[in-house]
Amino acid sequence: MSQELLDSLHATLLEIYDKGTQLKPPYYAADFLQMVHRLGGKETADRLLATGNPSSGFTSLFMRGPKCLEISLEYVVLRHPWRSLFEPEQLAIARKRLLDHNCQPPAEDTSA
Repeated sequence: MSQELLDSLHATLLEIYDKGTQLKPPYYAADFLQMVHRLGGKETADRLLATGNPSSGFTSLFMRGPKCLEISLEYVVLRHPWRSLFEPEQLAIARKRLLDHNCQPPAEDTSA
């Protein structure tokens, strides 16, 4: 697990927070932002994927429309190159949450 890839995931999670603030109406995921700053991107993702249900932030994004789930943590962890940081079980949880909420997960890039 390279530090560069971990740093990239961290930065991307901060970017999706910023994208949420640009929605109409804006979504400020303060708890998520605090978690990323306190724990780092990987640990935040690990913890949120370990819960039995999607986070309140995931639900808030869904309520704005399934397309908004493309800025969810679940969507990010399924994207290349970050998917390589996660266990198959974690990826399955992220995929199921998206599919259960009518959001098509990102295509699996097998060229990694």
